[in-house]
Amino acid sequence: MDVQPGHCWRCEKILPEHTVPCSRCPMAVYCSTQCRDRDSIRHSAVECEMFGEKQCSACGKAGKTLPCSACNSAWYCNTDCQRRDFPAHWKKCREILTSIKQIASKLNRLQEWFNYGDYPEYFGNTMAVDFLQLDNNEWSGKNVGDKQLDKREYHILSAGCGELRNTVLTAASLPTEYQGKLHVTLNDLDPFVLARNVLFLFMLVRFADTDYIASSLTTIWYSLHISKREYDLIKTSLDELIQMSAQQLSDATRGLVSVLDEELRYLRAVWRGWQSLECRRDNRASINLRKQRQNMFENSDPIEYKGERSRYLRCLNANDRKQMEKWFEHGLFLPCEANQRDIPFDNPTLTAPEASKLIAPNGCIQLLERSPEMPKEVDKFLFKYLITPSRNPFIVWDCLRVREHTPGSHTSPMVMYHKYVTNLLQKVKSLILQGRLLIHVSLANYLDFPKHHQTLNMPNYDRIFTSNLADFYGFAKLLQIFKPLLNASNSFSVLVTEIMQFYANVPAANPTQLPEPQIQKLICDYSQDWQTTEAVWGCHIFEYYNSTPHFLQYLRAEIMAGGFGIPALQDVPSFEKVKKHQGLRMRDFRKELNKLVPFQNRCNIRDLTMAHPGVRAVEWLLPKTES
Repeated sequence: MDVQPGHCWRCEKILPEHTVPCSRCPMAVYCSTQCRDRDSIRHSAVECEMFGEKQCSACGKAGKTLPCSACNSAWYCNTDCQRRDFPAHWKKCREILTSIKQIASKLNRLQEWFNYGDYPEYFGNTMAVDFLQLDNNEWSGKNVGDKQLDKREYHILSAGCGELRNTVLTAASLPTEYQGKLHVTLNDLDPFVLARNVLFLFMLVRFADTDYIASSLTTIWYSLHISKREYDLIKTSLDELIQMSAQQLSDATRGLVSVLDEELRYLRAVWRGWQSLECRRDNRASINLRKQRQNMFENSDPIEYKGERSRYLRCLNANDRKQMEKWFEHGLFLPCEANQRDIPFDNPTLTAPEASKLIAPNGCIQLLERSPEMPKEVDKFLFKYLITPSRNPFIVWDCLRVREHTPGSHTSPMVMYHKYVTNLLQKVKSLILQGRLLIHVSLANYLDFPKHHQTLNMPNYDRIFTSNLADFYGFAKLLQIFKPLLNASNSFSVLVTEIMQFYANVPAANPTQLPEPQIQKLICDYSQDWQTTEAVWGCHIFEYYNSTPHFLQYLRAEIMAGGFGIPALQDVPSFEKVKKHQGLRMRDFRKELNKLVPFQNRCNIRDLTMAHPGVRAVEWLLPKTES
């Protein structure tokens, strides 16, 4: 489902000149018959069911069929077959429609508040994606040397996901022939996340003439402990940033970073908090992040975290398992192996105040305003280690791409990943120094972002990514908000909606909730495929169960539920109506692959990257614009 163009659907390696296609569906292509045969159990259960020919529910013939428009679960080759099967099918059809209504009633949840939890997304919770993928979009069919395409400027909005990983990957993945500018708007309610981003971007420009800045930034991004060099970089940068106005910040970053003065004051409050911390670990007054991290791990939910951690480690080879066990102990993310004693400082940028889950609707901004002195003064004792145990650097960078772009042997996964991210930042730095990357930082509420966009007279976007805001606000509201901001002059403009709570909302889609015989069948399929029964209660058996029909029900229920000023529908909308909701065109994931964010990630092929099995991404286009 998320195989990159030109890569094998099993091993994910670059395809050779002679390839082996799947004989049943038009999508899968393999590098060898061995990979095709090894993937047959999983692939035939999922993608072949989605993209291959369907069997008529009446006569059983495979071929060109159409789905029942009411339930989308039965397929017929003609109306005669549909009429003949109706007495047997109508009960199941009614059950599905009833299920959709029940899901919709549960989705009429208290969506009025976007609760800010206790964990800023400093690392993120899904794999980084390239928002442009020009070769698969605007540049598909491009004539070599087309200067108009080579110099075209692109505008991207990342709403609800201010963390830098997607921006870094997008900028670093630009084709070498491309010479235009990339404009990115990072919108997030969390000033701690955005303050960290701006600090990193400032440092990348401020110390651009030093050879080590990209490596140092990678360390600061992910490592619990840092060297004196990295700590001095942070302190120097914070001292300067705290004194700057928005215009001075823009000038100091050569136009890279733009932010409103009224929003900059919240970032400044965060910087003051980090600046006030005692980070030298041999000092009694040190924040002692190692102890805070250990306490958090020990006090975490044993099922949610400890069990998953154990299963994750069991899936790794012996050497990686040993190294990852060490990482869970020390939290170091460095360019080479080092002793903790030789890394004398805690990383202040991994801290934040613990927020009340009742803070809303302005998230952390309201946290900063609770005290009369804030955001002018910050209580340094509020700042503590706040990276949820379920987050780590290996979730957000796809280990398949890391290995592909960082060949050779490495002493540990941390060293390999550090080199990969450092190489990406080197490319980003080059783009910045050429004046071709421009980033606007916005703390505007997601629901009010169009007003922010209009007030600043900002251009419309070629890509809009809404992270998993759909889990909180629903699809209908997001499409209503962001459709007007799509660039209508670009036929490849796309709005991406993503959810992570699919299985929580549709328990019938969760294979672990199936009757015991079906679960055993899935375990058997997994065991045959991978010759092991290790960790089957992680996300592994999810890949042997086609939950797409359940996701269709979920989408219809989402649109039916409305929310945030959008009235709920009385009748269940057909899937055809859902695909045209708010005048957009949904890319039908049953018939083709997404072009930006995979509809569904594969988990089993990735050992170091713990892909979330419940994530689904849907792409929406303006009418009559899809190529």
